[in-house]
Parts: sequence; C-alpha cells; structure tokens
Amino acid sequence: MTNDPFDEKERQIWQKGYIKDSRFISSLRIDPLLNDFDKIYLKLNQWGYDVKFDLDDKSIEEIKRFLSEWVRRTDSVYMAVSLPPSFTIINDNTYKKKIIEKCVLPVCREFNIPFAMMIGVKRAANPRLNLAGDFLGKADISEVEYLCREFMDNKFMVTMLSKENQHELAILTRKFRNLMVFGCWWFLNNPSMIEEITRIRMETLGLSFIPQHSDSRVIDQLIYKWYHSKKIISSVLIDKYQDIMDSGWAISEEEIRRDVESIFSTNFWDFIKKQI
Repeated sequence: MTNDPFDEKERQIWQKGYIKDSRFISSLRIDPLLNDFDKIYLKLNQWGYDVKFDLDDKSIEEIKRFLSEWVRRTDSVYMAVSLPPSFTIINDNTYKKKIIEKCVLPVCREFNIPFAMMIGVKRAANPRLNLAGDFLGKADISEVEYLCREFMDNKFMVTMLSKENQHELAILTRKFRNLMVFGCWWFLNNPSMIEEITRIRMETLGLSFIPQHSDSRVIDQLIYKWYHSKKIISSVLIDKYQDIMDSGWAISEEEIRRDVESIFSTNFWDFIKKQI
C-alpha cells in the first residue's frame, strides 16, 4: 500500500500507533517533498524539523531524520515518488537534486530499500477535471541512467507512464543490476498495453522483472488490475513456453511453477532484500 506522511488523515492514523494488516506491505510516498518543497519545508518546521528552504547542512540532516523516522514507523519496504516527464537531475539546480542525492538516497542505503520512481505524469493538464485531469508525457531516460550509474550502491525500481519509454527502460534494466523495472502504471494498465509491454520485457529480460504491481491508494484498484493482468501475463508465458518446446526443449511443471512464483513474488522480494 502507498503511505503518504504528508496526508494529514494518514499521518494521524500512523502517529496513533496503527497496527498494520499483515496482508498489506507498506511503501513510503514522498511526492510533496520532491515536487512541492517550497510549501512542504514550512510544514516540516511545524512538525519539529529545523528545515530551511536553502537546504543548509542542518536541513539536510533534519530531512534525513524525518525520512528515517517514517520508514521505521510504517515499516516501508521501499520509498516512492511520482515524477513529471520533465524530471531532471543531471543538470538540475533546484532543491530536487539535493534532496534526492543528499537525503533520499542515503536513507535508502541505510535501510537497504529501493527508491521507486514512477515517471511521466503531468498533473492537472485539464484543471477543470480536478483529480481526473492528469495527463502523461515521454521522459528522458538518461536521468534514470545517471542515477543508476552514479549511485551504484542504491537500488532503484522504475516504471514509466509513456508507452514510448518502455523499450529503453527494458534495455537499461539489462545494463544495471541495481535497477528493477516494475508494473504497468495507470494509463498503461490497459490489456493491449500490458500485453505489449510484458512481451517487450520478457523478450529483453527473460523473467528478471516485475510484470505488475499492487501499489495503490484505492483498494478497488487491485481487483480490476489483477483480474485482467494475470490472464494476459499467463498468455504471454504460454507463448514463450511454446517457443522453447518448438526448439526441442521439454518444460516441466516444476519449472513452470518456479517461473510463475518468480515473476509474481520472489523477483520483488529478492530485489528488496538484495545487498548491492
């Protein structure tokens, strides 16, 4: 489940000592920290963290303290953020680069958890539609390449919202052992898109990816997402097994069970627990 410490309702529940439902694994969402820092730093001060907008050394330590406390409180297995297609860190001169490199990544290393980036959403493209007015755009994958290369002691999970980014992302995942591609996010969660993207990933990465993910803020999202995803992923697997059998190799039931367990469970947990 997605947990946002900047959402006042969620924050109050966690601070009261919420006892987690063991069926739901936590992730810590930090969108406001990276996308609206000019407002959030004031809120952090209200909560007892001495953070200045110019991000002096004391502010860096205080943001790290905030993140560490919330990772422990929620027992999060990764830290996550949704980012716009214009996301840049290579030539960024704003607070975002400093917070990611000096705060987020060190805390992720400390707890050995991945930093999950969901890249490509344009918020409020049509403001008249309120929360339904978001759009998407193609992102520059060199930003992900930079992070994987320059911070090889960190683990990154990445999903991208534009169909045009999918092949590049799959190839990049072949090149970096600290990168895991995951899920068909949001506007890509359509049967035709899921099938195409799953085939691209399977033909590029074998079974070394996470084809779909349950990260959600609304539990109903899990029902329709998995109802059609499991059917589609199964059909892609069947086609690939047929290719193997056509080449003269016999497939055992044990191997099929192993493969299904990998893409629906163990790939995720192995990456979460992996020491880079």
